[in-house]
Amino acid sequence: MTDTRTAGTSTGSDKSGSRAGSAYEATKAKTSAAYSATRERASSVAGKVGSNPVAAIAGGFAVGAVLAAVLPTTRRETELLGGVGGKITDAARDAANSAVEAGRAQVEELTQDAATKVGQAVIGAVTASAGGGSGDTGGSNGGGSASA
Repeated sequence: MTDTRTAGTSTGSDKSGSRAGSAYEATKAKTSAAYSATRERASSVAGKVGSNPVAAIAGGFAVGAVLAAVLPTTRRETELLGGVGGKITDAARDAANSAVEAGRAQVEELTQDAATKVGQAVIGAVTASAGGGSGDTGGSNGGGSASA
């Protein structure tokens, strides 16, 4: 009977060990995938911030101002700041509004630039496509204008 219990116990241990190993491997794979996705997103954000730091600063400032407005003031802040707190809040609100406006202006400028570049690319593609069939005619017209 001792042999049967030992055999049953080792089989149960093997199954538990196998399940634990499977759970470990699954968790390891999910953690690795999450880590990779986070690194890719961080790289993407870093690239966007690097290409447009003004918008990133304005956005960060606006988020900070929103958090400051949403979070309640503590008793300690009220004791230390008193009437100055209201002035600081008003100044922060004004600065946040300015940052939001600056961010909007930056986004509008980027949108206009992108639209201009897309338009130029489309015109270039159409011109190149049309010029492929009649490239000699355009060249001789240009040459005739230059000699005239």
